[in-house]
Amino acid sequence: MGQQFVLIEAEALARIERQIAAISAKLEGATLTPAPEWCSIPAAAKRLGVSASTIRRKISLGQLEARGSGKTKQVRLV
Repeated sequence: MGQQFVLIEAEALARIERQIAAISAKLEGATLTPAPEWCSIPAAAKRLGVSASTIRRKISLGQLEARGSGKTKQVRLV
C-alpha cells in the first residue's frame, strides 16, 4: 500500500495533538477489566477446577454471585 499525504492547517494539527495528549493523560495508569461472564454451575466448576458442590457452597456463602434458580442458575465469573 502506498503512502498518502494530506494537507492540514497548522492550527488544526495543533488541536489534534492537544486532543491526543489529553486522551493519553486520561489513559495513563488505566487498566482493562473484562466484562463479567455468566455461566452454568457445572461450567463454572470446570473452569475453576472445583466441584459443582464447591460452587454452590461459594454461592451460599456470598463468595460468588449467582442469578436464576434450579437448573437455570448461572454464576458470575470475572
